Amino acid sequence: MRRTTVALAAIAGSVAPLGGQETIQLPVEDSYLEADFEERFRVGTTMGEPWEQFTSIVKLAFDEGGNLYVFDGILMAGLPAQLAIPTSLRVLVFDAAGGFLRECGRMGEGPGEFNWPNSYVVMRDGTTVVGNVRNRGYQIFDPAGSFVRSVRMPEDMQMNTNTQGDPRGGYLLTEASATSTRGWTSRPILRMSLAGDVAQVETVAEGWLPESPVLDAARTMGFGSISTPAIFEPELLYGVLPDGTIVFSDSSTYRLKLASPDGSARVERLITRPISPKPVTPAIQRAWHEQQASDLVRAEQVGWTTLGRVDVPFYPELSVIQALTVTWDGEIWVQRREQEPGDDTGPIDVLTPDGRYMGTYPAGAVALPDALGPEGLAAFIEKDEMDVETVVVKRRRSARQ
Repeated sequence: MRRTTVALAAIAGSVAPLGGQETIQLPVEDSYLEADFEERFRVGTTMGEPWEQFTSIVKLAFDEGGNLYVFDGILMAGLPAQLAIPTSLRVLVFDAAGGFLRECGRMGEGPGEFNWPNSYVVMRDGTTVVGNVRNRGYQIFDPAGSFVRSVRMPEDMQMNTNTQGDPRGGYLLTEASATSTRGWTSRPILRMSLAGDVAQVETVAEGWLPESPVLDAARTMGFGSISTPAIFEPELLYGVLPDGTIVFSDSSTYRLKLASPDGSARVERLITRPISPKPVTPAIQRAWHEQQASDLVRAEQVGWTTLGRVDVPFYPELSVIQALTVTWDGEIWVQRREQEPGDDTGPIDVLTPDGRYMGTYPAGAVALPDALGPEGLAAFIEKDEMDVETVVVKRRRSARQ
């Protein structure tokens, strides 16, 4: 591993901060880690009490006591999975041994009721926050599951599903909506205070915004000229370290940026690895079009009106980094793309909070957890041959205490 301190310059795919910046280059070769997870408990079954039967899990989370939160709902049929708008939602809470504690939340338009929920956060103390599209706000529940109050979104903001809690409490982290960033010079990561009646927002990191084509969509969608991301355009992936530092990936290369926790959006450290992106081949393009055609057929079968086809170009390469998450003690887990799009079995690099390489879980050895908790806890959603969902909670034996 090589460390250097460099003077900042304009770097493709970044917003150049002021001052010095540390660069950490990770080794070329993988050093494999053993996936030493032990199972603690399972919840979910096809028969039994209502709280034992999950319909469609949209989110898992832990609190500092090791309690598991399962956000379970019925999703709108025909919508793309990434939209995941439930027509019903309930929050089921299980203790650290898998025992059922309580159920809270219901759909509706009153105080404490969910109205088109699309973001779900459990703070470390057990405070639960659910974002609702239709009333443009967040419902806040105390650790016992009782409704406390609502916080409205600013009028000029759109709600985003990619929302996380600040480990220090009191704030949510979210990225600006993709539709609102078109025409901007960056993709901002925002920190929202929940202290008042209206969320107070500040930019805490700025991701690179690839240039997107402007399309004449008036004929097909009725929206006039719009700009839209290219297919396979690099996603903005991010996590939050315990001290509030934002770690994020915004390009197709293996480049992680760590932004200062002081809210200045200053990138203080870069972590790179010499792994090249894979090209988007004609075969990958054909497979994508075939999948889209299949999705359109299914949408029409359940009554959704399709908007027609818009010819969006393909980004020329697939991003090296496929997913990113941060453990409770600050380890950075980076899942690399192993095969073609849709394959989520790629190797997972594990880094310390300061960017040192600890090793890599081999491809297929362990899935990226659906939720991480204290003392090495990890939760995974599994499906049987009938697509019945079960949550498996495991603990990593080697987790730092």
